[in-house]
Amino acid sequence: MKHLTKKITATVLCLIMALSPVSMTASAVTQSQMQSTVLSIAYDEIGYREGPGSYTKYGEWYGWQGAWCTTFVLWCFHKAGQRLGVKMYSVIIPSGGNCNSMISWFQNRGEYHSRSSGYSPKKGDLIFFDWSHNGSAQHVGIVNYTAGGTVYTIEGNNQDMVRARSYSMSSASVMGYGHPNWGSLSNGKSSPVKTTKKSTTKKRTTTQRQTTQRASTYNTPKKSQKKSSSSGNTYTTTKASSSSGKSASESKTTTKATTTKKPTTTTKKIVAKDMKLYASTTDLEVGDSVNLDYTIEPKGAQAVVGYFCDEENIIEISKAGVITATGEGKATVVVCANDEIYRQCDFNVTEASVSVTQQTPNNLDLQTTEPLSEKTAMQRLYDIGIDADKLVEHSKYFIYPLAIMGTTAVLAGFIAIVKAIAAAIRKKREAAADEPKE
Repeated sequence: MKHLTKKITATVLCLIMALSPVSMTASAVTQSQMQSTVLSIAYDEIGYREGPGSYTKYGEWYGWQGAWCTTFVLWCFHKAGQRLGVKMYSVIIPSGGNCNSMISWFQNRGEYHSRSSGYSPKKGDLIFFDWSHNGSAQHVGIVNYTAGGTVYTIEGNNQDMVRARSYSMSSASVMGYGHPNWGSLSNGKSSPVKTTKKSTTKKRTTTQRQTTQRASTYNTPKKSQKKSSSSGNTYTTTKASSSSGKSASESKTTTKATTTKKPTTTTKKIVAKDMKLYASTTDLEVGDSVNLDYTIEPKGAQAVVGYFCDEENIIEISKAGVITATGEGKATVVVCANDEIYRQCDFNVTEASVSVTQQTPNNLDLQTTEPLSEKTAMQRLYDIGIDADKLVEHSKYFIYPLAIMGTTAVLAGFIAIVKAIAAAIRKKREAAADEPKE
């Protein structure tokens, strides 16, 4: 009886140990948990402000400091994945880039929905904005929730801070939505993109093997056939020569045709792991052009490369990577390889200095330069460390005191002038009074 009890106990323990991994796999993170975690992390960041030089902790994590609405979104998904123990960053959202490259990433997966499509945004979606209404996205945030015809968002780099905002879903500034494929993670798969690539590789290997086998069959030497003089039957014959050169015997042997399989040679695909950008300068004037070149590492790796810019009214990019400055301002250009590697750089564009030749009466040519425009003057302020935009944004804190001081100065000057006039009149009267009367 005791022996039977031990057997039953051992069997139960084995079943528990065998089923425990299954139960752990079955308890995958749900879509609702992932959405709520992303939004919780984003919500806790509301009020965070950028530091000098557009510094943010999100840029510190990403490895690039600059316009940071995209890095804020990526950081939130990365932190949520760490908290839940699933990989979300670079799996259900891209691993970098700017707004337009993000849109391209979602479009390639059938997960982007334009505003005009009538799509109803879901919490955790990425929302893209086109402030200039030129068909190019300049800003991105995370959808918090919707109510009626209003979408509520959490956005980084909104007036230099993380803010909660709301918009009408019919607003022309709303360009569209990127919907992360939450289901690919909630069913227990943590890397759907990699799984797809592996299955593709297997198919290619199978195709190569079949092709090799067919080729070896076609290259099999044909049977050499001769007719024997003694009979009309067809044989493959082998003749043995005697010392006199005459045929001593004919042995009729039938040989089977054999197919020799050539060893298959598989070419190992070199995977791109890094990319470096090269440009002779990033400071341009309107009308200037420069080549933005790149190298893929390791050497020999193949990659599909795309160029993206959020400010197409400042920078135009050709397919060959030629950057042309078309307007004043600062624009970020992103180069993407295989939808996996993102590298970016900023271009500062100022107004070109135009020389105008004027003819003088004495026929001398004088070179005069047009006055600086307002934007150029603002750029000059940036160059010496003065943030003109911040001055304008916070003008209410110093405009009124300056106005009061100016008004006071004007009044003081007016009073001083009146006093001077009165003193002059008084002196004139005193002088007239002192003159002797006839």
